[in-house]
Amino acid sequence: MVRKAAAMGKHVEYISLQRRSSCMEDRTGWEAAQQAGDYHVAADYYFRGASINGQTYHYQTPQDLAFLGDYGLALTLDDWRAVIEHVLPDPAQRTKSFCGGHSLGAFLTGPMMAWNFAGDANATDYAGFNLCGGGTIPEDGLAMTDPAGFSGTGLLDQLMSAAGGAVKNAVDYLAHNGLSVAQLPVISASELLHTYNLAAVAADQNPDAESDLKNLVPRELRTETWMRAMYDKDYLDFFTGANLPTDYRITNRALLGMYFDQNSAEYVMQAGLGFYDCPVAGKTYPIPNGLASAPILGPTLFVIPLRVGYGQNYTPASHDQLCGWRNYDRVAPSSIDGPVLGHGPETDQDHEPTDIRQFAHAMNPGWQPVNYFEEYTPIRLVTDTAFALGLGRDGDLAKLQYRSGGILNFLLHGDRWQSTPAGKRNLTLFAGDSPVQNVALAGLAPYNAKYLAGYRHYDVVTAAEKQNGLPEPASSYIAAFLTQS
Repeated sequence: MVRKAAAMGKHVEYISLQRRSSCMEDRTGWEAAQQAGDYHVAADYYFRGASINGQTYHYQTPQDLAFLGDYGLALTLDDWRAVIEHVLPDPAQRTKSFCGGHSLGAFLTGPMMAWNFAGDANATDYAGFNLCGGGTIPEDGLAMTDPAGFSGTGLLDQLMSAAGGAVKNAVDYLAHNGLSVAQLPVISASELLHTYNLAAVAADQNPDAESDLKNLVPRELRTETWMRAMYDKDYLDFFTGANLPTDYRITNRALLGMYFDQNSAEYVMQAGLGFYDCPVAGKTYPIPNGLASAPILGPTLFVIPLRVGYGQNYTPASHDQLCGWRNYDRVAPSSIDGPVLGHGPETDQDHEPTDIRQFAHAMNPGWQPVNYFEEYTPIRLVTDTAFALGLGRDGDLAKLQYRSGGILNFLLHGDRWQSTPAGKRNLTLFAGDSPVQNVALAGLAPYNAKYLAGYRHYDVVTAAEKQNGLPEPASSYIAAFLTQS
C-alpha cells in the first residue's frame, strides 16, 4: 500500500497499535530461538520446562490474568486517541488521519467513530469521527455504530441501554472473575498460539525439513479439543483423535499450510497459501466436498457453508509418505471447471493469493517486537464491542454519542439502513470467500463494499504483492482511497 501510494506521488505513513494485553506475553523463547536459528529452543522453553538465562515459562491462569477484565472498549479506544493526538497534535491535520483494522480491529472502527472522548457532544475536536477525520478502513469486518437503529428512537433507546446494562454488568463481573481471557481448562488460547507460532518459526527457519512438532508439543486437554474441531477428516475423528496434523509425515512448511490453508483448516482462520504436494483425500467433516456442484442446492442452500470454508477440504492420503507444499503461485491455473464447481483441480490460482514463505516469516515472533497473534485477547473487549452495537450502552459505553443508521432508524425516520457511520468516507473490504461477508445477507454491508475474489479472512492483510497475473487488490483499493483529494 505504501509503495502503491508512492507510485501515485503520495506519501503514506502506516502506524500499527498493539493492544495492552500483549504485554503479558512471554517472548523469551521466541527471541532465543531467533538468535540461535533453532526453533527447538522455543519448544524446549514453552513446552518442556527448559530455562533461558535463569527464566522458565509460567503458564498464565485465569486468576493471573483477572486484571485484564478492565481492558474493555473504553480503554482500547482511548489508546487509539492517545496515539492519534501524539502523532497529529494539530486537529487540522487529522483530516488526513484514517482509522482501520482487520477482523476485531475492523469492528472497533465503528465505535471509534461514534465515541465522544470529552463527554461533551459539542467538543467535536475530541470526537472519534474527527480524530479519524479521513474515514475508516475496516478489513473483513464492519464499521458499525448502531445496526439495530435505536439511536433514533428516543425513550426506547434509553430503556434498551438500561436493560442491556444489567446484562453487561453480569458479563463484566465474569470478566473479572475467571473469564478475563480465553484461557480455559479445555481450550487454552496461549498454548494453542504457542503451537501455531512454533509451526511458523519452524516453517520460516527450516521449511523443507520433516516436521517433528509431534515430538515437541504434548497432546493434552488444553489443545486437543481445538485440534480435533479444526482439523478432523471425518466425524469419527472428532471422538477418536485420529488424522490430526501431527499424525502425518509432513514438512514444516506443509504443516503450517495444514494449520491455516483454506483447503485444510475449518471456519475463519484461513488463508490461501497453496496446496499439498502429495496425494490427497477429501474430507467429509464438517461438510463433504463437492457441494457447490450440486444442482440448485449448490449455489443456494449451501452458499453460507461454502463461504465458511466448507466443501473443498483435503488432507494427505497417507500417513507414511512425506508430504511437501506447493506455494500459491505453483498451483493449477484458473479454469472454468475450478474448485468451486467441484469438477476442476482441488484448488487453483484464483483461490491462493498468499505466499506461504511470507506468511511464515510474518508469523515468526522471534524477529519482531510483537506477535502475529494476540495470546490474551480480553474477553471484555469482545463483549463490550457487542454491547456497543446493540444493547447496554450505559456506564463506560455512554460515550457512544455519535451513532447513526440502522434498521429502526430507517423505518422510523428514513435514515440509512446500513449502519456505517454517516457523513464520513468508508472503505470496507471483504474477503470474497470469508464468512464475514455474509453480513450482507442482513443488509448491513455498505453498498460500495469491495469484495476480494478468492480471498479468505487472513488474505486481506497477508496476500502477496505479486499476484497470479493481477495487482494485489486490497492494497490497491486502500492506496487509492487514501490518496483521493
